[in-house]
Amino acid sequence: MAAPCLIINGHDYAQYIEELTPSRNDLDAEGSGRDVQTGTMYRTRIGTKQKWEVKMLRLTEALHRQLISDINPVFFNITVLDPVTGARATKTVYTSTVPFGAQRYDRDSGAPVYDGMTFSLTER
Repeated sequence: MAAPCLIINGHDYAQYIEELTPSRNDLDAEGSGRDVQTGTMYRTRIGTKQKWEVKMLRLTEALHRQLISDINPVFFNITVLDPVTGARATKTVYTSTVPFGAQRYDRDSGAPVYDGMTFSLTER
């Protein structure tokens, strides 16, 4: 059995994840929808794509910048535990909106830290 993982650009972020929630998105053909008279649903699924909702734990400033850099390209590869197969899989994904999380300061060092960074990874 494979352990959950999140590897982006060769960096393993598994230990910094608070939540990693996979889901399936259906891609429907043009013309799919409900009949307005009967309410019957007609659909032709032409494909599926996976999506992962990610919520990070507290990140140091350096780790935060590294993650932002890793998810900045238009498309990039990740390695995750595939919820369908139960095995590690490499997927090409993209992100769009990326809330950086709450910027706070470590009481001991005074260094900035980021709490609760969230983003979606959507399969290309």
